[in-house]
Amino acid sequence: MLDVVIGGVLLGALYSLVAVGLNIQYGITRILNLAYGELLIIGAYITFFFSNFYGVNPLFTLILSGLIAYVLGILLQVAVFRGLIHSSSSAEELEFKSLFACFGLIYIIQNLLANIFGTSPIGVPYLMEGISVLGERFKMNMVVVAVLSVLINAVMYAFIRFTKFGLAMRATVEEPAGAQLVGVDVLKIHLVSFSIGCLTAMLAGSMVCLIYPNLTPYSGTFYTIIALITLILGGRGNFLGSVVGAFILGWSHYAMLKFKAALADPIIYVILIMMLIIRPKGLFGR
Repeated sequence: MLDVVIGGVLLGALYSLVAVGLNIQYGITRILNLAYGELLIIGAYITFFFSNFYGVNPLFTLILSGLIAYVLGILLQVAVFRGLIHSSSSAEELEFKSLFACFGLIYIIQNLLANIFGTSPIGVPYLMEGISVLGERFKMNMVVVAVLSVLINAVMYAFIRFTKFGLAMRATVEEPAGAQLVGVDVLKIHLVSFSIGCLTAMLAGSMVCLIYPNLTPYSGTFYTIIALITLILGGRGNFLGSVVGAFILGWSHYAMLKFKAALADPIIYVILIMMLIIRPKGLFGR
């Protein structure tokens, strides 16, 4: 039983990093980025490319993933979503338009990756040896990824909670019109928030690549679903809610993998349906 508790915590830590970027993007910009999982897979391919072809330590590729992700986020927001923001008369209209734009992005990213790298599964086996955690054995890469995920989320939380820019981000979530009235550059907030979401997605992808050796250009959908369900669990725009939701989801998924693997994926959707019925605004939503 202890191994299920610890394993669920480790998987939940990874899921929290997977999910928090989408929560930031949707919570602040109201862009429902269904191509989020594809961005995550780009991070996996960056790690795979630099590790396999240039011998870069997989952990060092996180820096490369982060830099590329932030620049890519800026380009996507300016080239694809800024026009949608200006042409939308309401948040609901922006959500609707962004859905269709993201479907196009999914198709483009999947096909670009498939044409460049092929469709064979990829992964970067790293730190595969076992390590004891409270008397239970886990692979070293799972533990390292969990610790890094928690550290990255802690940095993100500190940035949002304790910096002036983070205050502006939170004001934009709570009262967009009021934030503009007091001088907040909402367009800049949207740009940075979207880029931060891309950054966390691709960092998560780089770390997923270290654990799972079966990623393809079409693997992103699963991680988009994880992020969406976690967003619903925690509540839109709630950072801590997203983290708590991810740990609930991670523990549930891991427990089912241990006891009844065939039900591991269905349990995710059971949790989603229960939350939509019992508390549709999420655990921490208002």
